[in-house]
Amino acid sequence: MKKIISSLVALLFFLPLFAQEKQDKKSFEVTAGYSMLFYQSAYNLQNASGIEASIGREISDPLRWQAGLRVGLDPLLPEVFGRILLQEEVGSWRPQIGLELGVTGRAKFEDGAFLLRETREAMQTGIDAGYLAIHTAPLSFRISKNWNLSIAEIDFGTHFTRIGRTLRAQVTLISAGMKF
Repeated sequence: MKKIISSLVALLFFLPLFAQEKQDKKSFEVTAGYSMLFYQSAYNLQNASGIEASIGREISDPLRWQAGLRVGLDPLLPEVFGRILLQEEVGSWRPQIGLELGVTGRAKFEDGAFLLRETREAMQTGIDAGYLAIHTAPLSFRISKNWNLSIAEIDFGTHFTRIGRTLRAQVTLISAGMKF
């Protein structure tokens, strides 16, 4: 399973190399943002804030790729991700939707109260690092020729092992991007 996950993540990172259109007229976009991660498992709910940075580029209109890193702030736990996105541009509005594959070290739950602790621990055993999520950015806008702003991006997904047992919702409250 880990080989499949690593192959899919590698594919997302290297897919832009195989785009058929010339890429010299396309520019990279670097983004940074602040987010909240919510994890839910049976009898447990955890949340943590973090920062993220990503780089992306158009493959062919309307298909884009993005790759990035998130770091949880309390505690400091990393996460890497790759995305394939569809993006439409209507005036300055740039909504996006796509799939995100990632590897995380942020799937940690605190012990919590003694009540139901054994049941909680049994449900959370075996959570692996790989996850799949749907990414949406309905409030993404181009604010100038080279700057973009996005509010309330949402990633909703689960881990590959025991799909559905652990749910994650990543809400990027605000992110800004610059094309170069």
